Amino acid sequence: MLRTYLKIAWRNLSKHKLFSVINIVGLAIGIGCSFLISLWVRDEASFDQFLPNANRVFRLESTTTSPDGSQRQLAAVGWPVGKRLQGEYPEVEQLTYVKGWNPQLKNRGTYSTEVGLMADEHFLAVLGYELAQGNPNTALAEPFTVILSPEAEEKYFGKGKGMGQVLMVNDTLPHRVTGIFKAIPSQSHLKFSLVRSLASLHTLYPEDMAYEYASGWFDLNVANYVLLKPGVDAGAFAAKIKPFVSQRAQKVIQETGMNSTLQLRPLTDVYLESGMPTESGPVGSAQLLYLFSAISLFILLIASLNVINLSTARAIERAKEVGVKKVLGVTKVQLVGQFLLEAAVVCMLATLLGILLVVLGLPWFSVFTGKDLAYTMLLSPFSLLLLAIILFALILLTGFYPAWLLTAYQPITVLKGDFSRSSQGIFLRKVLVVGQFIVAVCLISCTGVAWQQVQSMQQQPLGFDQHRVILVDLKDVAAQGRTRLATSLRQELLTSSQVGQATACNAVPGQSGWVGQFAFGDGNQTGKGILVEHIPVDAAYTKTLHLSLRAGRDFLAGNKADEKDAFLVNETAVKTFGWSSPEQAIGKKLSVSGINGQVVGVLKNYHQHSLQETIHPIVMNLMPVYKVVALRYTGNNPVSAVSHLRAVWAKLFPGYSLNYAYLDATFEQQYRREQRLIQTFSVSAGLAIFIGCMGLFGLATFTAKQRTKEIGVRKVLGASVVNLIALLAKDFLKLVLLAIGIAIPLAWYVLHQWLQGFAYRVELSGWVFAWAGLLAIGITLLTVSMQSIRAALVNPVKSLRAE
Repeated sequence: MLRTYLKIAWRNLSKHKLFSVINIVGLAIGIGCSFLISLWVRDEASFDQFLPNANRVFRLESTTTSPDGSQRQLAAVGWPVGKRLQGEYPEVEQLTYVKGWNPQLKNRGTYSTEVGLMADEHFLAVLGYELAQGNPNTALAEPFTVILSPEAEEKYFGKGKGMGQVLMVNDTLPHRVTGIFKAIPSQSHLKFSLVRSLASLHTLYPEDMAYEYASGWFDLNVANYVLLKPGVDAGAFAAKIKPFVSQRAQKVIQETGMNSTLQLRPLTDVYLESGMPTESGPVGSAQLLYLFSAISLFILLIASLNVINLSTARAIERAKEVGVKKVLGVTKVQLVGQFLLEAAVVCMLATLLGILLVVLGLPWFSVFTGKDLAYTMLLSPFSLLLLAIILFALILLTGFYPAWLLTAYQPITVLKGDFSRSSQGIFLRKVLVVGQFIVAVCLISCTGVAWQQVQSMQQQPLGFDQHRVILVDLKDVAAQGRTRLATSLRQELLTSSQVGQATACNAVPGQSGWVGQFAFGDGNQTGKGILVEHIPVDAAYTKTLHLSLRAGRDFLAGNKADEKDAFLVNETAVKTFGWSSPEQAIGKKLSVSGINGQVVGVLKNYHQHSLQETIHPIVMNLMPVYKVVALRYTGNNPVSAVSHLRAVWAKLFPGYSLNYAYLDATFEQQYRREQRLIQTFSVSAGLAIFIGCMGLFGLATFTAKQRTKEIGVRKVLGASVVNLIALLAKDFLKLVLLAIGIAIPLAWYVLHQWLQGFAYRVELSGWVFAWAGLLAIGITLLTVSMQSIRAALVNPVKSLRAE
């Protein structure tokens, strides 16, 4: 029996080659896309789940409230929080302090900066990272000790030779290697190549650290991870500690006007849900995860709907076959089994082709997602199980309904041919076509609006000139001599006619200065501090970046008074301090980051960060804490300027590799996520339209075939080709118009919600949705007309002989 069913299935595939190709290719594309996206989704969703205590570990986070009522959420807490929390709450089993650390290390004569952490002795007990060598209880207990990753050990000492060795940090501080980590999976939100004992900081700066632990409630620059005892209700504990800071730091709150609440973030949610950049690793997006998952399901669903649509349409041709078999005693179960087997053959062929598409597309998809998705992942238990689930679901989805629909009729009804006039089968096909085009129109609309938003952000005036500026990164240079060398680099660069201006500074637009600094302004009615971004610069900063003054003057190079107490502020800072105008702000006293001075100039607002954020208060002063040198080259060709830069760098920084970038390209990188969204929507919309059109073409072909005699009669009676095309296309066009009517409000709502995440956003305009609808209509007419024209041009004599 099985052999017979297989023969029948193969004969049907061979007999109806067009429908078979449409079904198999459409399903293969759907399976391939879903499988690739599922690999990415699994990788994103599995962050930190490899850690043994992942379900009991939480990160403490702060929500600060400024005197002006503005709030800011940070993945950090004040220094007193952890010690006090552990001592006062029995729910806490253990707690660890973690802070970012980027040391300069020397390897074979070349300096490089490593991504590291500083942590206390409880780091391994709380988070559960395992050691290949060393004692986890004591590895971070003493000052000037480090634990290396296997890669760092091999880089600096050779594989298996790092334990007990001495590592020189910043050319001055020897650190003893007390442990080697086991290989750390890439799915860790903490990224590091080495971990230094926090006791090192206590030894180097004992008075500062004592002050921080006692009074640094709003020095939010350290992370706390909490391991709760088994059985503790995390929600109840989170509610209990929420007012922790406001109850214990009342003196500081009264002095500064700041306030803060605590939140708990499950460790496994940190990567996807926090939405905050951290010092020690990347941040994912739960929204992007859900979006990719939905697109994956939609594409697979569209492909499945094609199969169902064509199967129910072709069921008319097989009505008599079913009727005869039922008369001959074939049971309903046997008939359902036959149709399911036929669906299984189609799905298995599509799966094989889909796997081939996955193999071919994996390298491109890895680049697109920024993930290292290896071919070995295709043979993992998860991948094989996922493939089996997809195959089983598709067989049921594409085979069960057509089988049930055919076998539900009585033999006499089927043999009379009444199934062809069944409103149930026709209604289903209409619903499926509408569903396919709802998805397609939504994706086209999303592509258009996302492109419009990114274009708007890229074309928006930034308030500075980002073109023809080269950034020289100084982070690999040892901190001790960085300021002196940065100044020398700037002076040497200006000796070339290819360099028009140069500045040494702490941050350029697109980078962060000292964010979250308290500033106290003269005349502020509240008398409380406000949060500002403090950027140390030199006197050439505004000239190099072409920042414009709104009032007052610029810094004066070589002016001792300016070096001591002069500040530049932006217009937002003027407004936030409560000063009535930029002109009134000149001469106002200002205190920030422990420095007292007065405002000498007000800058016009410019975008220090991307247009996803509003412009925050910014304060600048002449403070030699430099991390980058920016040079503006003359002319349009940077080659000569770069050659001069290389020569100067080799002279001043022997042993250090030169890292430079262009300011305009660096600033554009802030929009990579949105650009990836555009690519995602574009590819998804293209695939959805392609698969939908394949199904539409198949249905148009079938409809033309069913109406062959009607077309012949109409031609004999004088119908033109245009009349016949309109006859065949109008039913499909009605369905597409209905889909557009449903899709546009749905897409508008989704896009409106998405745009709320941008401080500067485009207005949703009707032309985007109109173009999406017109494109869907045009593609429908083109697809249907191809087959309609062919049917309309057939000789009516042949058409009338068709039956």
